[in-house]
Amino acid sequence: MNFTRRAFGAGLIAGLSAASGCLGFVRGDDSLAFEAVGARPSDEALARTGYRHARTEVEPLSETIEIAGETREVELENVVVECDRGVDLGVLGTLRAATFVAFSTPKFEVLGRSFHPGERVGPRRIATELGSNYDEFSIGEEVEEWELTVFGEEVDVSTFEGRAAMNGIDLDVHVHLGIATNDDDLVIFVGAHPRQLEGERESIATLAESLVPIE
Repeated sequence: MNFTRRAFGAGLIAGLSAASGCLGFVRGDDSLAFEAVGARPSDEALARTGYRHARTEVEPLSETIEIAGETREVELENVVVECDRGVDLGVLGTLRAATFVAFSTPKFEVLGRSFHPGERVGPRRIATELGSNYDEFSIGEEVEEWELTVFGEEVDVSTFEGRAAMNGIDLDVHVHLGIATNDDDLVIFVGAHPRQLEGERESIATLAESLVPIE
């Protein structure tokens, strides 16, 4: 399962549509551009869980917002970190079917007010965006809510049931989704794995709680 080959950033930063900008930006004299720092699981957590760092990519995104009757563009550079591990799926063989993704989008401050997508985006909406962006992946009902400590703060994690197609075979999956913040970014983390894997939630928790800013 590979959630990040098709960008879903547009659906995750919808909250920016109501943001106001600096005075020069409102007048149209300046543009706004912000870069995420990014977050990744620690090397120790990867070793403990058997996951590997698969890739880190920057996903640029232009968002049109309206301020004082004028439309302007906000340029964002989001950072996606993807990790995965091989899973023995019997007749399908061993596939990299367990995935952990950390999607970081920059917070920013104008006129003394901080803005970030978390003001308007919640787990259910993110789950809906994921399900609508991938033809071979769907997310159903939320089945559990639990807590983790990420960046030193308690974070709610929602677990959803889902279905994913791999090599022409449909698999029942669990999708764990949470939203955390550090000093610079809003970080949306998603862990997904075949439902048959007992104890995989603990691996997702280990990866999420180990998240650190990318240096």
